Amino acid sequence: MSEILLVVISLSVLIIAHEAGHFFSAKFFRVRVDEFGIGFPPRIFGKKFGKTLYSVNALPFGGFVKIFGEDGTSKEISEENSIEERAFSDISVFRRALILLGGISMNIVAGWVILSVVFMMGIPFHLGISDVAVNSPAARADIRPGDLILTVTHGSDRINDPISSEDFKKFVVDSGEDELFLELQRGKEIISVSTHGRRTPPEGEGSLGLAISMSGIPKENFFQALVSGAQETVTTLGFIVQGFYTLLSNIFSSPEIAKNLSGPVGIVMIAKQAGDLGFVFFLQLMALISLNLAVFNCVPFPALDGGRVLLLFIEWIKRSPVSVRVQTAINAGGLILLLALMVFVTFQDIGRFF
Repeated sequence: MSEILLVVISLSVLIIAHEAGHFFSAKFFRVRVDEFGIGFPPRIFGKKFGKTLYSVNALPFGGFVKIFGEDGTSKEISEENSIEERAFSDISVFRRALILLGGISMNIVAGWVILSVVFMMGIPFHLGISDVAVNSPAARADIRPGDLILTVTHGSDRINDPISSEDFKKFVVDSGEDELFLELQRGKEIISVSTHGRRTPPEGEGSLGLAISMSGIPKENFFQALVSGAQETVTTLGFIVQGFYTLLSNIFSSPEIAKNLSGPVGIVMIAKQAGDLGFVFFLQLMALISLNLAVFNCVPFPALDGGRVLLLFIEWIKRSPVSVRVQTAINAGGLILLLALMVFVTFQDIGRFF
């Protein structure tokens, strides 16, 4: 239970970081922020500083920011009024777009910072299972993707973690079709299995039917870690964008691709599994989720930041705002579709994990 609570808190921090990006961007352009909330109402506690109410609310997942004028409300500025009284709707399209993109930027920064911490901490090197062929000796022994190989024993010979991929392959080949004993780490569990090689395996499978990969990151100093974190952030964003493009371009022609989607339940369970491997693996996953949030919010879909920026682009093209009624209807429709998708993937996650 404590691990799941840590996951929920961490995900909430990422969402609050996103909202903080909108908050600081609005403050930078001196637009009035009415409320910055941690959690969702009902309100437990609130304190006003300047024009902004800072609140703590009962529903603990995430947070929100209320920017004056997001609903199209405008406020005339008199000589006596502070420039901080400006409404969101009173500033230029370009500045409004930057405020909307502030949340995305903050998630990218959060991902970079977390990845930099990962590089400073380092990840121990382990040989892991990346894939298992169907009906192979490894599959029959219940060896699973994600397992880490701690020891491999053949008769009186044994190799121990950390095991290089070359040593493992040579050890398996030398064992022929004799029985092999493997000690594996699966989450927090240490399990022992026995299997054996094949003389003539199917092409591309190997003797045991395993795909293996060496994982680990050496520790780096502060400045090296910042550079490595930035490089990994850019690389990861590229993979995520490519993944989103593949998903969106194939979702209608190949509906089965939706089976790979996960919602809040799936994310919590995956994060718990990552935490079982060690805190640094948990941090790595949190960075990945933060960068996914950034890319997801760039999608020009109603109710997402990208959709709202698209409406601003339309306003810039036609030289007049899209009516508040139309914006509300579009965003409400988008929100309903997103909630329907959330319900679908939640039921899918429940069936997958429980």
